[in-house]
Amino acid sequence: MNEIAELAKAISADKIERAKAASTEEKLLDGPRLFSQACEAMRAGLRVLRPGIGDDEIEAAIWKRNYTR
Repeated sequence: MNEIAELAKAISADKIERAKAASTEEKLLDGPRLFSQACEAMRAGLRVLRPGIGDDEIEAAIWKRNYTR
């Protein structure tokens, strides 16, 4: 196994151990935290794609992407 694959395997094992060790409360809070991070990434992407877009327009676009089909 090459060095990068070994490092990736070690990182994956560490993530699994941390997830197993997390309390139920932490696991429940992970969902909202991940959603918040995803929304921040979408905001950043929208700012890159549409320079000059206002905050209200960004929030409307995120709402549309998340809650409409």
